[in-house]
Formats: sequence, C-alpha cells, structure tokens
Amino acid sequence: LRFGYTLSPARVSTSSAGWQGRVIDYMDSAILRQYWDAVVAPLLADIGPLAGKSLKYLHTDSWECGGANWTASFPRQFERRRKYNPLPYLPVIAGKIVESRDVSNRFLADFRKTLGDCIAENHYATFAQLAHERGLGIHPESGGPHAGPFDGLKCLGRSDIVMSEFWVPSPHRPTPPQRFFVKQASSVAHTYGRQIVGAEAFTSIGPHWDDVLWASQKPSFDHEACSGLNLCFLHTFTCSPKEMGLPGQEYFAGTHINPNVTWWEMAGPFMTYLARCQYMLRQGRFVADACHYAGDHVPNIMPLKEADPPGALPGYDFDYLNEEMLARLSIADGLLALPSGMRYRILSLPDHRVISLTALETVAGLVRAGATVVGPKPERIVSLTGYPQCDERLARLAEELWGAKPNESGVRAVGRGRVVWGHTAREVLAEDRVPPDFEYRAQDEPVVLDYIHRRMDDADIYFVCNQSDREIQAKCQFRVTGKQPELWDPLTGKIRKADGVSQTGEQTHISIPFAPYGSWFVVFRSAGILPVSSTRRATVPLRSLEGSWEVTFISPWGDIFETALPELVDWAEHLDDRVRYHSGKAIYRHTFELRVDAQNGDDTLILDLGQVEDTGIARVLLNDKDLGIVWTKPFRVDISAAVKPGPNQLRVEVVNSWRNRLIGDQRLPADQRRTATNITVTPDWKFTPSGLLGPVRLLRQTEADD
Repeated sequence: LRFGYTLSPARVSTSSAGWQGRVIDYMDSAILRQYWDAVVAPLLADIGPLAGKSLKYLHTDSWECGGANWTASFPRQFERRRKYNPLPYLPVIAGKIVESRDVSNRFLADFRKTLGDCIAENHYATFAQLAHERGLGIHPESGGPHAGPFDGLKCLGRSDIVMSEFWVPSPHRPTPPQRFFVKQASSVAHTYGRQIVGAEAFTSIGPHWDDVLWASQKPSFDHEACSGLNLCFLHTFTCSPKEMGLPGQEYFAGTHINPNVTWWEMAGPFMTYLARCQYMLRQGRFVADACHYAGDHVPNIMPLKEADPPGALPGYDFDYLNEEMLARLSIADGLLALPSGMRYRILSLPDHRVISLTALETVAGLVRAGATVVGPKPERIVSLTGYPQCDERLARLAEELWGAKPNESGVRAVGRGRVVWGHTAREVLAEDRVPPDFEYRAQDEPVVLDYIHRRMDDADIYFVCNQSDREIQAKCQFRVTGKQPELWDPLTGKIRKADGVSQTGEQTHISIPFAPYGSWFVVFRSAGILPVSSTRRATVPLRSLEGSWEVTFISPWGDIFETALPELVDWAEHLDDRVRYHSGKAIYRHTFELRVDAQNGDDTLILDLGQVEDTGIARVLLNDKDLGIVWTKPFRVDISAAVKPGPNQLRVEVVNSWRNRLIGDQRLPADQRRTATNITVTPDWKFTPSGLLGPVRLLRQTEADD
C-alpha cells in the first residue's frame, strides 16, 4: 500500500452565494496563524485601539466543515500523544486489518482521539492565544452540534465565553434533541470556571415571519435557561439597506429580529425578559448533585439535558465532564470538588463499559478518598498505548472496585468511598436520603416543569418554567429551609412573598401558579422561621366587553384606514382585502361602563384580552394611561390604577407579522406590490389568523385563605 494526502474538497457549508470558500486545516496551528496574519490581523490593525474595548470577542460558527483526517504533522503529533508510531497501522485507515480486529479498532480509537486533540489544541487553543495577545476573548461554537472529529467538551473548554446554540421549532429541527444543545456548553462553563454561557438563539429554517414569541421563542429560551444559558446571541439581526424596501433583506435562517419586523416597536418587554433572566442566571454558582464522565472517544458531543445519562432526573441536576476535568476532581468535605468551585455528590460513568486506563486510575483514587461512583464495571480499553500491559492494569483496578464477578446490581465499599452499579444516580441519592433539589405535583398531568438552581453566599435562586401551553397550579418543593421564599416575576420585575408556604424536613413547599409557558424566579434570601401560610389568589370574571370596536389600521409605510367591527373577528377572514392583507399595527378602541361597586377594597381589577393573533403582542391604554405591553398568555393587564366608575376609554394596539401582506402582494401585479424582499413567497404560504379576537373580559383578583 502507498499512502499520500491532499486537500479535502470541504468548503464552508453555510454562506452567502458565491462565498463558499475552502475550509482551513483545523489541526495545524501554523495554518491558523497564517490565516490570522492574512485576514484577522489587518482588520484588527484597522480597528486600532478599539480592539479589546469596543470589540471584545472574536467568533467562529458551529462546526460545518465536514470530515478531516490528516494534517502534515499528524504522525509526529500522534506519536507524542499516544506513545507509538502510527505508520505501521495506516492500512487500517484503508479498511485493512492489522494484527487483529481488536488491535485495529484500538488504533482507530487512538487515531480519532488524536484528531480531536489536534483540533482542540492546535486550532481553538491557538485561536484563544492569538486573541488574548490582542486583549480579546473568543466565543466560538466549537462543540457541534454537527458531528466532526472532535471532543465538544474539550474544544469548548478553550473558550472565554462558552457558546452553543438552540433552535425554535421549525420543519428543519422539529424535536427537542434536534433543537437544544446548551447543556454541553453550560457543563463546560461550570467545570472550567466560566461565568457566561452563550448561545446562538432562536435559530430556525422554515417559515419566515411566523414568530409567536410566547409560544415559540419564550419556551425555547426558558428550556435552555434551565440548561444553563445566560447570554443570547440573536439569530438573526440583519442589516437591510433602506433601498431594499420592506420587509427587506433577510437571512435564510433564524428568527427575524430587526427594525424591519412589524413588532419592533413593541419588542422592549421581550428583550427585557431575556435581560432579567440572564442577569439572574449569572448570580452565584450552579447547583448539581451528579457529574457524568463523558468518556474520551471521538467524535464526542453531549446531548440535551433530558438525555440524562447519569439517571439524575427528575429532581436532581448534573454536569458533563471530560477526562481533563475528571483529572482535576478531588474530595472536599465528603464531596467531589473541582477548582472552579463546583461540588457534586456522585460521579457517574458511561454505560458502554469502555474506559481509558488514565480515567479508571483517576476514578480509583477518588473512590479510595471517599467518592461515590455509579456505573457498570469497565470491561476493556480501546487504545494501543501501553498495550497489552494496560489491559492487565485495567482488570486489576476494575476487580478492586467492582469485585471479580459482580451481580447485576450492587454496592462495594473501597477505601473511604464506594462503587454502585445497577442503579441510577437518582436512586442512589434517594437511598442516601438526599431530598430532590426540586420536585412538583400538578393537578393536570402530564405537565412538565423544568428548573435550574444557583446558589449565592446568602441566597438560593431557582428558575422554574412551565413547558406546557396550559395554565396550572403546582405544588413545588425546594431543597432549602429556614428562608422566606419570594416569587420574582421576570416579565414585570415585581417581587412578592410566595403563597401556600410550609416546610417539612429539608424542603420548603410552595403552591405556585403558572401561566401557559409561564416562568418564575423563586428566591430564598431572608432567613427566619416560616409560619404556615395558606393564602391564595382567586380570579373571578366580572363581565365581557360586548359591542362594537372602532379599529384604525396603520401599515408599516404609514398608510391609515379605519373601520368599525360589530364584533371581534380574524383579519384573515375579513371580506375587505385591506383588512385581510394587512400587516402591521391596528388600534382598537372601545368604551365600557364600570359600576361604582365593581372595585372592592384591595381587590385588583384585571383586563383579559383573550386571544391575540398572530404575534401575540399588544399594548393596552385605559383612559389615556399606558398600562404597558403584554406578549405572553393569558394576555392580562392590571387596570386598577387607571379604571374609574362610569365610562372608560379602552385602547388596545396589536400587530401581526408580514405574512398576510406578502401573500396578498403575490396576487397583485408586480408594479402594485408594496413589499420587497429577497425571501421567496411560495404558493404554500397560508394566511395567519390576526388581530384582537377576544373575548375581552374584566376580572377581579382577590386574596383568600384556603
């Protein structure tokens, strides 16, 4: 056999037309430095003193390079890392067997692991070094989600801001495992000691301008916040020149967020929600009970939180960690400890029964020092480093920890620690009488509440979100005692003491209402003995607002027309094409009477807008007082400060997306169309329900004892 190497045909997979340049060699630091000198350094020279100030970070996107399996220095780098010459085994790359199938597979594993080491150290570590020399940081999406010959945890560990991505539901990525990738990045931040977990946020490939923030963007963000996210990078904020018209130039992917979207003037509360959550989720340190060793194989990309390889869910959280971080674990106060400050009760091992000798030696030392390790007995090493003596060492260590012939499940004490197999991390924690960090019960099952817990010196912060589109009342239990729980509303910034509070053992019980896809921060910060509280808030209907509405339609170009609606109807079903094809704002006006006795003492009066389509965003003004913007179900506004006995002037502003106008324009001659965009409107685009559909009701909210 004769071997050689040449350029791969790989080109950048996601780019504008005509810009699909070749992918550089990610395994050669000299190649990256050459690229830096030719492309990046001139840009930084042009930026001058603003580099490191206005410009603080450099970025590269997710791995979209295809495969790569060689670089000029590979034999030397392989021998330095694996301690043997790879050249006699190269026929394995051509599909041949060298010595035996086992030996060939071992070489393949060493070969792939070396590829991963070269990418992490020669590309991403070099990238960080070059940036740091100029006072800059890096936040590349270096952990996938597209597969490649790399270890995601190790690559992300070279970043200053650990960054991943997440998607809103779209035909391209419809299911959670295809959409959510932040757990891997947050694990790196927690274990390596980084504060910020970033993500390319709200990515989508599919329908354009169909954003329903409360049903799509918010629950997607909340899910990843519970996985550790605390900094969104919007995908995509396009810069569209004025001459491109409206809605203008857009990227083929991503949620369109920019001044050309119809709801831009009402985007503030959505952005404020993200900002409040991100601020809170950077406080203190993440709380987890388990850490899961991810193995050393390549490719190695960790899945979403719900994959739960340690079996910690529900009730307990976990981090992934790689061989690099495994080696830094120690025992402190009976817990597994990392230099980052993270503490864990359990170390979980993968269930494939394959482990490196280095990893098993580390595990053995931790167990002898007092660690609890959960996982099956390792059976083999997939490496030629130190072969065959490494197999003998593995067998001795595995027998010391798990015994000669362990049953399907069991516990074995070794030194000051123990090894458990045949049980999940959750089962072991329960057996140890460690209460769940968070658990809940709801009347309507199945309901999914997700959470994340962060701890400060003087406070515990839980973020809890409803991942269903139903309004629920949940009885939640938190592993905190002796502190008064407060409910912090990230939508409004308001803080109130929690209702229905009690304590048993090591847990505080709280009854919490959740709106559809609703969320709360539950903050424990005030010490003291809690009295049993059974206060609840009851909401009862007063009346519906019947009668006609005067509606003013305002297009994005400033065109205005008015009409009267005898009742609230869907614009897309209206007979007037001006209404049916409208995209933009509409102002609803209605006058209603309020009886003098409608307000009682401290009761709160609520305006419920009912159904708001299609973006689900509305501004409410009552008697010329601006009561703010609502963008989440149940679309309710406290009107107590603005309502008065007698006649009341209600004004509701709503916006829909660009879709109906774009569809309508396709039915007109080109010279009569108002819209202009590079996005193709296809015949399968459907009209979207739009407008204030109601029913609009007045509600009274009272406090009562159960």
